[in-house]
Amino acid sequence: MVQTDPAEFVRRFADAWSAPTVEGLMALTRPDATLTQPLAAPAHGHDRLANLFDELLQTIPDLRGEVVSWAAADEQTVFVELRLAGTFGRRPIEWVTVDKIVLRDGLVAERTAHFDGLRLLGSIARRPRGWPVWLRAKLDR
Repeated sequence: MVQTDPAEFVRRFADAWSAPTVEGLMALTRPDATLTQPLAAPAHGHDRLANLFDELLQTIPDLRGEVVSWAAADEQTVFVELRLAGTFGRRPIEWVTVDKIVLRDGLVAERTAHFDGLRLLGSIARRPRGWPVWLRAKLDR
């Protein structure tokens, strides 16, 4: 087993999320990694993770993440607070997740994301219903 430096991993994690690509995010994970998060079924293995990241980045192409804080529980477990922001349907969207990441050989073996999925869905679904249709159409451009 390779010794993991939690600070070095978090630096790479922050770099990958500052301008995310599927390849960059996949470079952080083991081939047998598992990601568990609200609003999605658990994803296991590179193929599933690549599909999940690809869908996310296609849905929110300007997505960017910023590490707000982090703490190491030990050499293999880190907690990372990540603020994600981008545009969904021509509207800004932002949410914060706290990820528990279990490392093996310096790569993600397990990542569990903790965020309020209902609040995120609410911010996506919000529309100014009482406004005239023509004004709502302008806002959606």
